[in-house]
Amino acid sequence: MTFAGALAFLGLAVLTMDVLGGVIATGILLRGGRFRHLLAFCAGYTAVIIPVTLLLHPLLTVLGTWLRPILHSNDAIGSVEVVAGLALAGFALHQWRAARRPPLPHGRLQRRSSPARLAMWPLLAAGLAFSATALADPAFTIAVGMAAQEESLPLRIALLVLWHLVYQAPLVALTIISAAGKQDRLVRRIADWFVERRRPLQGALAAVLAVIALLVLGDGTIALIGEHVPWLRQLLSLR
Repeated sequence: MTFAGALAFLGLAVLTMDVLGGVIATGILLRGGRFRHLLAFCAGYTAVIIPVTLLLHPLLTVLGTWLRPILHSNDAIGSVEVVAGLALAGFALHQWRAARRPPLPHGRLQRRSSPARLAMWPLLAAGLAFSATALADPAFTIAVGMAAQEESLPLRIALLVLWHLVYQAPLVALTIISAAGKQDRLVRRIADWFVERRRPLQGALAAVLAVIALLVLGDGTIALIGEHVPWLRQLLSLR
């Protein structure tokens, strides 16, 4: 993988970072969870991601021969970008509407975050279900495809492990913090900070998503009406 390809590979993980894992981990810790509980949740996630990744590699190799005409078509990739741009615009609108909702009544967070006894098996099952968010993310399939271009198996594994550590950075960070036993005060402080700034944060997220949606939608539209090579096709061609 070239330097440009490595930057695109890791940049994809940063841009599509799954913050939901951090939100779920925060909820677990607020309810009295400890390192072992987050470890069970992560184990469920990993138990799905590893076999799916192993299956995706040969599947992408087969599909690559069938999809090569599509992947080399500006119109096809441009259409994908238009659909993705519209989906991002819809999500941005959802976040903007959520930012306008009134805050939760005072004391609601305290009631929701009261420590409770947590069982390990439900958290393992929750991790299994949570893996669906990664499987449904096109960035995951793209990352597997980019890593599969490496002939060295150890390097391919290292790239995918690194990609997932970046992709799930919020979840990884909270798991490390809980392993050090310093999660209680920090997690409550983070939760309070987000509750106090929920509306401006969601508004900022909506603005960022709207800008990205316009860029992706515009790039796809220009590719459909002109000779422009879509960004997604350029990304898929990186080595």
